Amino acid sequence: MRRSRRKRVNKRKEERRQVIRKTIRTILIVVFLVAAADLGYIAVMHGRFYHHATLNGYDVSGKNVDEVMETLEKPYNGLKLQVKEKGETVLAIDFSDMGYSVNEDQMRRDIEEVMHRQSPVVFADLILGDEYGMRVPFAIDQTVFADRVNADQLTVPRVATENAQLVEENGSYVIHPEVYGNDFADSWLQELVKKTIDSELTNASIDTVIEVEITEDAYEKPTVFQDDPKLNEEMNLYNRFCKAEITYDFGEEKVVLDWDTLKEWLVPEDSENPISEEAIYNYASQLAAEYDTIYITRTFETSRGNTVTLPSNDYGYQIDVDAEFDQLKADIYANAPVEREPVYAIRGYSRNGYDDLNGTYVEVDLTNQYLWFYKNGDLIVESSVVTGLPKDGRETAEGAFAIPYKASPFNLVGGGGEGEGEAWDVEVRYWMPFHDGQGLHDADWRGAFGGNIYQTAGSHGCVNLPVDVAAVIYEYMEENVAVILYK
Repeated sequence: MRRSRRKRVNKRKEERRQVIRKTIRTILIVVFLVAAADLGYIAVMHGRFYHHATLNGYDVSGKNVDEVMETLEKPYNGLKLQVKEKGETVLAIDFSDMGYSVNEDQMRRDIEEVMHRQSPVVFADLILGDEYGMRVPFAIDQTVFADRVNADQLTVPRVATENAQLVEENGSYVIHPEVYGNDFADSWLQELVKKTIDSELTNASIDTVIEVEITEDAYEKPTVFQDDPKLNEEMNLYNRFCKAEITYDFGEEKVVLDWDTLKEWLVPEDSENPISEEAIYNYASQLAAEYDTIYITRTFETSRGNTVTLPSNDYGYQIDVDAEFDQLKADIYANAPVEREPVYAIRGYSRNGYDDLNGTYVEVDLTNQYLWFYKNGDLIVESSVVTGLPKDGRETAEGAFAIPYKASPFNLVGGGGEGEGEAWDVEVRYWMPFHDGQGLHDADWRGAFGGNIYQTAGSHGCVNLPVDVAAVIYEYMEENVAVILYK
């Protein structure tokens, strides 16, 4: 009995072993057949995507690289961009029109790289399919892109954001309030578009429109507002002085000191003296340096047409800088237009800009003993004269001088002192002094004028004139007319 039971047990074990062996052989055969089929499929599909494969949502089953390129290029090159603002489309443009185009060389390399990632276990992919994604590479023509993607291309006009600012209106200053515009930097929009496109390209498909939204936080913001304390202080300061305008008369020539210059002199932090006193004084000094004509080298064009340089120049105009400073400061603080001459310490007869003779002067040629008298550019009279004896200190002075007054009649008194010769006391009808006791006057005791008379019988320095000539000059003579004497 025991032997019979043992035989049955052994028989069952053997049967199980045979089943296992058969199962293993079957599995090995199946695996071999699957592997052989897999390798065969891989060999057949070399250089192609497996069946049931998609790339970026496009069916690429069984396609080689060129076929995949053809599948993807058309939809990607046909992409469109829409820029929206407050729900409204403000720019709609094809990628091709804004400088984007598929980079074919890079795209080919990228497709090949994706293809190499296909699983060697084919049957699972055939049953379940496989989905691949890649960022389609684009080349960008930056010049075209910048030209087509900017604020000027948007259908909604841009309104510039503006700070509150001082504006001159009708001679006074007011504050124009800040403006909240919708402008932004072109570079900001271009960066936004590129970033959005870069993030969307992987999922893009045919007829895909990539949208970009311009939000209000992109707009430029004002930084200065109408209630700004500093701006209001500046407005009040401007209105305190902006109407001041000083027009200086230099004959027909005018020099205008206006608000454009005065504004540069403001010292806002000095509430007591908000206009720089240093600037005011410097301006007065500058006027003097430019327009003073006395005590500087003077050249003179003679009636004979030659130019002489005078050894002294005691005629002309001199601005009193301190007094001009005081007057100019008062004019500025008065905040009103004013036209006037500068404050002179010394003044001539008439001027027109730098010309301080202005057509009115007496001209004496000491060498040729001849005189001309001009008034307002017209020759009034000319004549031979006798001037000072060129020795014993009696020579007539050279230079430019002013005639301070005239007198008729007048007694010429002098001499009698040591080295001065005999005393004299002579009455003349017409007296017009110009320098150190020398003057123009009639000399009825002389029977002749001109020539070399002065060298032996010259005056004590005065310019002796025929009575009729002296009368004419005296008639037209006025205070501060210049006398020019030269050799």
